[in-house]
Amino acid sequence: MSAKRTKVGIREFREDLPTILKDVKQGQEVIVTKNGKPVATIIPTLTPTLSAAGRLPRIITLGSLKGGVGKTTLSMHLAAVLAEEGQDVIVVDADEESSALRWAQHAEVAGITLPFKVRRGEHNGLIRQARDLARQGHTVVIDTPPNNREILTRASAIADLILVPVLATGMDLDRLGSTLELLEDLEASREGLQYALVMNRVDGRKSLARAAKAELEELPKLDTIIPDRTEYEKVFGMSPSELTWPRAMWNEIKDKMGAQA
Repeated sequence: MSAKRTKVGIREFREDLPTILKDVKQGQEVIVTKNGKPVATIIPTLTPTLSAAGRLPRIITLGSLKGGVGKTTLSMHLAAVLAEEGQDVIVVDADEESSALRWAQHAEVAGITLPFKVRRGEHNGLIRQARDLARQGHTVVIDTPPNNREILTRASAIADLILVPVLATGMDLDRLGSTLELLEDLEASREGLQYALVMNRVDGRKSLARAAKAELEELPKLDTIIPDRTEYEKVFGMSPSELTWPRAMWNEIKDKMGAQA
């Protein structure tokens, strides 16, 4: 039987998100509209948590159609945590703005050696590039661009794990639906797709952050929250050193996926 469908405006969606997500969990398909036109669809087939895979993910995609959520910063810090464990890590920069590559270039000019490599993503051959690197024994972290469904689809199709950073703002929660819809479409054709939201750059003192955490409870989300710290803002062009929360995030991933180092 097909899911029931309902339409809600953006204002209603923002104001009553917890109730709407509960409806989705119970099988209600929700179409979000703006000025009467559909802008996003939330489909009731979300995976509640990461499931045990019994091995470490070798290809990890950081993805969101929303820009400014901290994908590159989180990619570089996650790569540093993986390298800290002795993994041979390559960050594949699939973003046209080349933020990860420029980060590495700035570090090289400053005489700083990053504990991982950064390579330019081959947009038309991204799936083959990531797969080949993983087969060569590398752990691959793919940094994706905003507003590019094609690249996000490719990077997600090859990934063992997809992490979706989300900020605790009304606009970010509003824009999350399009990313989830893309992943849901991909999940329909790829059994065992693993993805989770990561609350990023969170100021726990603000009521909006607490409200956002509550609103995301019905979605596949990591418990680890990456706080809003000046260390993350100032680290561009340097080797990531404040790894407390990225390390906690990775440990949670290993625990939930049942992975052995």
